[in-house]
Amino acid sequence: MTKEEKLQAFADKMKEGFKLVSEKRNEEAIETLKPFVELMKKSGGEHIRLFVHYSLAQIRTGDFNGFLETYEAVRIMKAKTEEEERLKEQLDGFFTELMEQLGNASGQSE
Repeated sequence: MTKEEKLQAFADKMKEGFKLVSEKRNEEAIETLKPFVELMKKSGGEHIRLFVHYSLAQIRTGDFNGFLETYEAVRIMKAKTEEEERLKEQLDGFFTELMEQLGNASGQSE
């Protein structure tokens, strides 16, 4: 397999993970995207689209600690395109919604 073929396979696998998130197949999405997220964390790569998709799957599966960790990583990343800026804003919305739900849930238990 050539270097180009390996890169294409890498990109295809990541796209598959994004598709799984859009189809709300969240456990599969996490499994598919996790190696890419870990690689980016180790290399210091800032791939906003990857981290946002991963965090959406995390929040949908109830992995709130994982979501918060990924959210924090995205917050410090610099958006390079309008799409990345929109993705960051979308993630901010999910974070705010989560905090409101947690606040309401703790208020109801009192």
